[in-house]
Amino acid sequence: MNTTFNIQRFGLIIKRYFIENKQRELTFWGIVTIVFMLLRDNESIIPFLLISGYFVAAGTYKIFSFAPGGIHYLMIPATHLEKLVSDILIKTIYYFIAFIITYIIGTYIGIQLENFIFTHNVPVEFNLFNLDSDPNQSRMILWYIFYAYAIIQAVGMLGSLYFKRSAAMRTILTLIIVGIILFWIEMLLLKLMYGTYHLDGRQFSYSFIPGENLKSTSELTTKIIGYVTLPFLWIVSYFRLTEKEV
Repeated sequence: MNTTFNIQRFGLIIKRYFIENKQRELTFWGIVTIVFMLLRDNESIIPFLLISGYFVAAGTYKIFSFAPGGIHYLMIPATHLEKLVSDILIKTIYYFIAFIITYIIGTYIGIQLENFIFTHNVPVEFNLFNLDSDPNQSRMILWYIFYAYAIIQAVGMLGSLYFKRSAAMRTILTLIIVGIILFWIEMLLLKLMYGTYHLDGRQFSYSFIPGENLKSTSELTTKIIGYVTLPFLWIVSYFRLTEKEV
Protein backbone atom coordinates (compact mmCIF):
# COMPACT_ATOMS: atom_id res chain seq x y z
CA MET A 1 0.00 0.00 0.00
CA ASN A 2 1.21 3.47 -0.84
CA THR A 3 2.35 5.06 2.42
CA THR A 4 1.79 8.61 1.23
CA PHE A 5 -1.43 10.53 1.74
CA ASN A 6 -3.97 9.33 -0.81
CA ILE A 7 -7.02 11.52 -1.35
CA GLN A 8 -9.17 8.59 -2.55
CA ARG A 9 -8.49 6.53 0.56
CA PHE A 10 -9.07 9.63 2.66
CA GLY A 11 -12.46 10.18 1.00
CA LEU A 12 -13.41 6.53 1.56
CA ILE A 13 -12.61 6.82 5.27
CA ILE A 14 -14.88 9.86 5.55
CA LYS A 15 -17.62 8.06 3.62
CA ARG A 16 -17.23 4.96 5.78
CA TYR A 17 -17.72 6.98 8.96
CA PHE A 18 -21.02 8.49 7.83
CA ILE A 19 -22.33 5.18 6.48
CA GLU A 20 -21.60 3.39 9.76
CA ASN A 21 -22.79 6.23 12.03
CA LYS A 22 -25.64 7.74 10.01
CA GLN A 23 -28.38 6.87 12.51
CA ARG A 24 -26.32 8.00 15.50
CA GLU A 25 -25.45 11.30 13.85
CA LEU A 26 -29.08 12.03 12.95
CA THR A 27 -30.18 11.24 16.50
CA PHE A 28 -27.42 13.31 18.10
CA TRP A 29 -27.97 16.40 15.97
CA GLY A 30 -31.72 16.07 16.36
CA ILE A 31 -31.27 16.26 20.13
CA VAL A 32 -28.88 19.21 19.76
CA THR A 33 -31.45 21.03 17.62
CA ILE A 34 -34.05 20.56 20.36
CA VAL A 35 -31.57 21.90 22.91
CA PHE A 36 -31.08 25.03 20.81
CA MET A 37 -34.83 25.54 20.67
CA LEU A 38 -34.58 26.19 24.41
CA LEU A 39 -31.21 27.95 24.69
CA ARG A 40 -30.92 31.62 23.85
CA ASP A 41 -27.97 33.23 25.63
CA ASN A 42 -24.33 32.79 24.66
CA GLU A 43 -23.45 32.05 28.29
CA SER A 44 -25.13 28.68 27.73
CA ILE A 45 -24.43 28.09 24.04
CA ILE A 46 -20.65 28.52 24.12
CA PRO A 47 -20.05 26.22 27.14
CA PHE A 48 -22.37 23.68 25.51
CA LEU A 49 -20.20 23.77 22.37
CA LEU A 50 -16.94 23.36 24.27
CA ILE A 51 -18.13 20.69 26.71
CA SER A 52 -20.07 18.58 24.21
CA GLY A 53 -17.24 18.87 21.69
CA TYR A 54 -14.74 17.67 24.27
CA PHE A 55 -16.73 14.57 25.20
CA VAL A 56 -17.33 13.75 21.54
CA ALA A 57 -13.60 14.02 20.82
CA ALA A 58 -12.71 12.01 23.94
CA GLY A 59 -14.63 9.08 22.47
CA THR A 60 -12.83 9.16 19.11
CA TYR A 61 -10.58 6.17 19.80
CA LYS A 62 -12.66 4.33 22.38
CA ILE A 63 -12.63 1.49 19.86
CA PHE A 64 -9.20 0.58 21.28
CA SER A 65 -10.81 -0.30 24.62
CA PHE A 66 -12.12 -3.43 22.90
CA ALA A 67 -9.33 -5.51 21.36
CA PRO A 68 -11.21 -6.85 18.30
CA GLY A 69 -12.48 -3.36 17.53
CA GLY A 70 -8.97 -1.92 17.76
CA ILE A 71 -7.62 -4.62 15.47
CA HIS A 72 -10.37 -3.94 12.94
CA TYR A 73 -9.61 -0.20 13.00
CA LEU A 74 -5.86 -0.72 12.52
CA MET A 75 -6.45 -3.12 9.62
CA ILE A 76 -8.44 -0.55 7.63
CA PRO A 77 -6.40 -0.06 4.40
CA ALA A 78 -5.30 3.51 5.08
CA THR A 79 -2.27 5.18 6.59
CA HIS A 80 -2.21 6.54 10.13
CA LEU A 81 -2.00 10.05 8.72
CA GLU A 82 -5.13 9.56 6.64
CA LYS A 83 -7.00 8.17 9.64
CA LEU A 84 -5.91 10.99 11.92
CA VAL A 85 -6.69 13.75 9.43
CA SER A 86 -10.12 12.24 8.77
CA ASP A 87 -10.80 12.12 12.51
CA ILE A 88 -9.70 15.74 12.90
CA LEU A 89 -11.90 16.78 9.99
CA ILE A 90 -14.92 14.93 11.37
CA LYS A 91 -14.56 15.76 15.05
CA THR A 92 -13.42 19.36 14.62
CA ILE A 93 -14.51 20.90 11.31
CA TYR A 94 -17.63 18.82 10.68
CA TYR A 95 -18.80 19.00 14.29
CA PHE A 96 -18.40 22.78 14.43
CA ILE A 97 -20.23 23.34 11.12
CA ALA A 98 -23.03 20.97 12.14
CA PHE A 99 -23.21 22.76 15.48
CA ILE A 100 -23.69 26.12 13.74
CA ILE A 101 -26.32 24.72 11.36
CA THR A 102 -28.33 23.08 14.16
CA TYR A 103 -27.99 26.27 16.20
CA ILE A 104 -29.53 28.31 13.39
CA ILE A 105 -32.32 25.78 12.79
CA GLY A 106 -33.07 25.25 16.47
CA THR A 107 -33.05 28.96 17.30
CA TYR A 108 -35.34 29.79 14.38
CA ILE A 109 -37.84 27.03 15.18
CA GLY A 110 -37.74 27.81 18.90
CA ILE A 111 -38.48 31.51 18.43
CA GLN A 112 -41.22 30.84 15.87
CA LEU A 113 -42.88 28.31 18.18
CA GLU A 114 -42.67 30.74 21.07
CA ASN A 115 -44.29 33.45 18.93
CA PHE A 116 -47.04 31.05 17.83
CA ILE A 117 -47.84 29.61 21.27
CA PHE A 118 -47.65 32.82 23.30
CA THR A 119 -48.74 35.16 20.46
CA HIS A 120 -45.51 37.10 20.75
CA ASN A 121 -43.71 38.95 18.01
CA VAL A 122 -40.11 38.29 19.00
CA PRO A 123 -37.70 38.82 16.07
CA VAL A 124 -35.39 35.97 15.14
CA GLU A 125 -31.91 36.85 16.37
CA PHE A 126 -28.83 34.67 16.38
CA ASN A 127 -26.91 35.93 19.40
CA LEU A 128 -23.93 33.72 18.70
CA PHE A 129 -23.12 35.85 15.66
CA ASN A 130 -23.56 39.12 17.54
CA LEU A 131 -20.96 38.81 20.27
CA ASP A 132 -19.97 42.45 19.87
CA SER A 133 -21.51 45.64 18.50
CA ASP A 134 -18.80 45.66 15.83
CA PRO A 135 -19.44 42.89 13.22
CA ASN A 136 -15.72 42.50 12.52
CA GLN A 137 -15.01 42.09 16.21
CA SER A 138 -17.84 39.56 16.47
CA ARG A 139 -16.28 37.47 13.71
CA MET A 140 -12.90 37.65 15.44
CA ILE A 141 -14.40 36.52 18.74
CA LEU A 142 -16.17 33.64 16.98
CA TRP A 143 -12.84 32.66 15.43
CA TYR A 144 -11.22 32.64 18.90
CA ILE A 145 -14.07 30.46 20.16
CA PHE A 146 -13.50 28.04 17.29
CA TYR A 147 -9.75 27.90 17.99
CA ALA A 148 -10.35 27.25 21.69
CA TYR A 149 -12.85 24.57 20.71
CA ALA A 150 -10.32 22.99 18.32
CA ILE A 151 -7.70 22.84 21.09
CA ILE A 152 -10.18 21.24 23.49
CA GLN A 153 -11.07 18.75 20.75
CA ALA A 154 -7.39 17.95 20.20
CA VAL A 155 -6.91 17.38 23.94
CA GLY A 156 -9.89 15.01 23.99
CA MET A 157 -8.62 13.06 20.98
CA LEU A 158 -5.14 12.75 22.46
CA GLY A 159 -6.60 11.58 25.75
CA SER A 160 -8.63 8.91 23.98
CA LEU A 161 -5.40 7.57 22.52
CA TYR A 162 -3.68 7.36 25.91
CA PHE A 163 -6.56 6.03 28.01
CA LYS A 164 -8.48 2.96 26.93
CA ARG A 165 -11.39 3.51 29.31
CA SER A 166 -12.99 6.62 30.84
CA ALA A 167 -10.75 8.74 28.62
CA ALA A 168 -12.73 11.95 29.14
CA MET A 169 -12.52 11.94 32.94
CA ARG A 170 -8.97 10.62 33.10
CA THR A 171 -7.79 13.29 30.69
CA ILE A 172 -9.41 16.01 32.82
CA LEU A 173 -7.79 14.58 35.95
CA THR A 174 -4.41 14.49 34.21
CA LEU A 175 -4.78 18.12 33.10
CA ILE A 176 -5.63 19.19 36.66
CA ILE A 177 -2.55 17.46 38.06
CA VAL A 178 -0.29 18.87 35.32
CA GLY A 179 -1.82 22.33 35.85
CA ILE A 180 -1.07 22.24 39.57
CA ILE A 181 2.52 21.15 38.93
CA LEU A 182 3.06 23.88 36.32
CA PHE A 183 1.55 26.48 38.66
CA TRP A 184 4.05 25.75 41.40
CA ILE A 185 6.91 25.62 38.90
CA GLU A 186 5.84 29.07 37.71
CA MET A 187 5.78 30.34 41.29
CA LEU A 188 9.29 29.04 41.82
CA LEU A 189 10.59 30.60 38.59
CA LEU A 190 9.03 33.97 39.43
CA LYS A 191 10.66 33.85 42.84
CA LEU A 192 14.05 33.10 41.33
CA MET A 193 13.77 35.64 38.48
CA TYR A 194 11.83 38.55 39.97
CA GLY A 195 12.58 38.51 43.65
CA THR A 196 10.34 37.70 46.57
CA TYR A 197 6.66 36.94 46.38
CA HIS A 198 3.85 36.08 48.74
CA LEU A 199 0.78 33.94 48.28
CA ASP A 200 -1.96 34.64 50.82
CA GLY A 201 -4.75 32.60 49.23
CA ARG A 202 -6.18 35.47 47.19
CA GLN A 203 -3.42 37.60 45.82
CA PHE A 204 -0.05 36.95 44.27
CA SER A 205 2.49 39.72 44.00
CA TYR A 206 6.11 39.91 42.90
CA SER A 207 8.75 42.54 42.42
CA PHE A 208 10.20 43.50 39.02
CA ILE A 209 13.82 43.63 38.05
CA PRO A 210 14.48 47.18 36.78
CA GLY A 211 14.31 47.44 33.01
CA GLU A 212 12.38 44.20 32.56
CA ASN A 213 8.96 44.26 30.90
CA LEU A 214 7.26 41.18 32.24
CA LYS A 215 3.89 42.07 30.76
CA SER A 216 5.03 42.25 27.13
CA THR A 217 7.13 39.11 27.55
CA SER A 218 4.17 37.27 29.05
CA GLU A 219 1.85 38.38 26.22
CA LEU A 220 4.34 37.27 23.57
CA THR A 221 4.83 33.92 25.29
CA THR A 222 1.07 33.42 25.53
CA LYS A 223 0.63 34.13 21.80
CA ILE A 224 3.40 31.72 20.84
CA ILE A 225 1.96 28.99 23.05
CA GLY A 226 -1.48 29.64 21.60
CA TYR A 227 -0.21 29.29 18.03
CA VAL A 228 1.77 26.08 18.58
CA THR A 229 -0.54 24.22 20.98
CA LEU A 230 -3.00 22.94 18.37
CA PRO A 231 -0.45 21.59 15.84
CA PHE A 232 1.62 20.19 18.72
CA LEU A 233 -1.36 18.19 20.02
CA TRP A 234 -2.12 16.89 16.53
CA ILE A 235 1.50 15.83 15.99
CA VAL A 236 1.64 14.04 19.34
CA SER A 237 -1.67 12.33 18.49
CA TYR A 238 -0.21 11.13 15.20
CA PHE A 239 2.84 9.55 16.82
CA ARG A 240 0.68 8.04 19.55
CA LEU A 241 -1.59 6.52 16.90
CA THR A 242 1.40 5.04 15.08
CA GLU A 243 2.39 3.27 18.30
CA LYS A 244 -0.84 1.28 18.22
CA GLU A 245 -0.25 -2.21 16.88
CA VAL A 246 -2.44 -5.05 15.72
